[in-house]
Amino acid sequence: MRVGLTSLMVFGVVSGVSGGTEMMATAGAAPESAADARTVTVNTGSFDLNVRSAPSVTSQKIGTVANHSRVVITCYARGTVFAGGPYQLRTDVWNRLDNGGFVTDAMLDTGSNDPVVPPCATESSRQTSARATGRKAQVNPAKDGTDAWAALEKWFFVSGEQFYPAVTATPHDLVGSARSAGWTVVDDPQPRAIVVIPGGALDAPPAGHVAWVDSTSKRSDGTYLTLTEMAGPGRGPGTWSARTVKAEKGLSFVLLP
Repeated sequence: MRVGLTSLMVFGVVSGVSGGTEMMATAGAAPESAADARTVTVNTGSFDLNVRSAPSVTSQKIGTVANHSRVVITCYARGTVFAGGPYQLRTDVWNRLDNGGFVTDAMLDTGSNDPVVPPCATESSRQTSARATGRKAQVNPAKDGTDAWAALEKWFFVSGEQFYPAVTATPHDLVGSARSAGWTVVDDPQPRAIVVIPGGALDAPPAGHVAWVDSTSKRSDGTYLTLTEMAGPGRGPGTWSARTVKAEKGLSFVLLP
C-alpha cells in the first residue's frame, strides 16, 4: 500500500500549469467544491508529471508539473489503468488539478490508495435524455490547428474514435449545420458536447470560439464548464489548453450521443 500518491493521467482542459491542463471525468455525481480540495505532493521518482486533458494516458498532454511540487486536486475520475511510479502502483484513479487537467493518482502522495477528493461532476450525472445521432463524417471537417478542429478531435476521441459530426466547422456556421445534419443542439450547459461561444463571451474573439465540454458542475453562483480547447484566450493556433469557466447566456451545445 502506498503512503499516498495520485496517478498521472489527464485528458480534458483548463489553462494554468505549464500551458494548461485538461480533464475529463467519468465517475460520480457529486460536484466538486473548493472546500473538498486537497494539497498533495508530486512523486514520480525523478521526472516531471504529465498533465492530460482526460483521465487516460492516451489523451492530449497539456502540461507538466515538476517532481516534488505541491499541487491542489479538486476531484477524481475513473479512467484507464496506469501502472508504474515509485510505488509500482496499478490504479484507474485520476485527479483533476485546480487549474485544469488530470494526473494519475500513482504519482501523487495523498496518504491513501483510495480517492481523497470527491468524484468529478460528469456526463454520467448530466446526461440528456434525447441525444440524436445525425450525419457522420470519417474525416475532421475543420481546418487543422483551429479551435473547431480541436473540439471535433475531442468528439472523435470520446466517441471511441468512431466518427465526426458532418458539420460546417466554423463558429458562425457550426450550430446551424449541426441542426441540419440531425444532431441535438441545446442552450442548457451539457458535458460531452461541443460548445459554440459567441464573440465577446468567455473571452472569445469577435468571430466566436469553439471548445469541448469535458464536464459541468453546479455551484452556488451558477453552472461551470470544464473546457478543453485549442487557440483559447491568449493562445495561438495549434496550442491546447484547458480552463473552467462560468456558463453564460448565448452558448450553444452540440451533443455527442
